[in-house]
Amino acid sequence: MIEQRRHIRIDAEGWAEDIENTQVDVVVTFPDATMWISNFYTINCIQSIRGDYLKNGHCLNGAYWCGSSPVIIVDNINRERIEQVIDELIENKTFEYVFEYVGAVEERKRSNYQNDFFDSKAKIEPSVVYYKATQLKQMLDQASEELKESIMKEVFGLTQ
Repeated sequence: MIEQRRHIRIDAEGWAEDIENTQVDVVVTFPDATMWISNFYTINCIQSIRGDYLKNGHCLNGAYWCGSSPVIIVDNINRERIEQVIDELIENKTFEYVFEYVGAVEERKRSNYQNDFFDSKAKIEPSVVYYKATQLKQMLDQASEELKESIMKEVFGLTQ
């Protein structure tokens, strides 16, 4: 289970003029030093984007929109709402399906967090690693032998 204790960074926090018509990137860091990202859009923001697409003839005249992946759609963007969403996702064990793992906090950047935030004994949730490994295996099953061999060598230091 992903730990409840978390650090949330909201890009451009406090800059939004209209919290009901905006978009922000949200990065969540856990004591195991893993960082995760998702994009929060308000319902009104998506409607505004679609309106612009209809007006300007983009994307089949507003028939579709490609947002950054993953996307979470909310009624408004403020810290309280974002924290509520994240906490519920953690509680419901669905966090890793709507946030993308982006890596570990580099040692040199750990000073940007509270002194006691990171736990050197904490490790990434095993079920998350299994899930991502399963996705990688499925992709490798569809890849050429040359690519498989290259990945085995470069990533795992193995040769077949």
